[in-house]
Amino acid sequence: MTSKAFDPQPRKWPRQGRSRATFDALLDATARILEDHGYEELTTNAVAQRAGASIGTLYEYFPDRETLVAVLVEREARRVLAALEASMASLHDMPLEAAMRIWLEAMFAELESRRALVAVLLKSVPFVGRLPIASEFPARLVAIAARGGSHRREEIALDDLPSAFFLLTNMLRGAYLAMLLEPPEGFSRRALLDDLTVFVMRMLRARE
Repeated sequence: MTSKAFDPQPRKWPRQGRSRATFDALLDATARILEDHGYEELTTNAVAQRAGASIGTLYEYFPDRETLVAVLVEREARRVLAALEASMASLHDMPLEAAMRIWLEAMFAELESRRALVAVLLKSVPFVGRLPIASEFPARLVAIAARGGSHRREEIALDDLPSAFFLLTNMLRGAYLAMLLEPPEGFSRRALLDDLTVFVMRMLRARE
């Protein structure tokens, strides 16, 4: 049975520079507390104190800790997607394999920079998988990959596999989470990404 979607929203969104700075400071504080102490220790009082804001200011925007976490997850997911889209756009003129290696590295680097946060969110926050961004994220990755592929039609051969980008992107997501949270012994990050590049290229390369 599919879990019901969970989409808590702030009481209001910031409109001016100062209020946006306060809003982001509260989200940053939420991230640091999650990383340092876990979800069980996350409270609105702790977030306000960590952010240097009053509890009244926090409640102007966020009714509870669930909303803080939900908005934080969406913000970080959108930042990752924006970085990957920019990275993909900058690689169109490079040879395919070199471009793929750089993009795979960029994707992993974005997740690795959030390793502690990702671990807590996936292991301790019960509603993360029910947030709208949880289903939107892989779809956006597919769209980015497909746009990149549209510039390389003469180099890749996926026309007979309409679900290829979906399958490939979700395979990569699983591989990255395993590399990030449970890295195998005896393999360096570089070796894993090198081998992943070879694997992806074998799937994408036009048949001779």
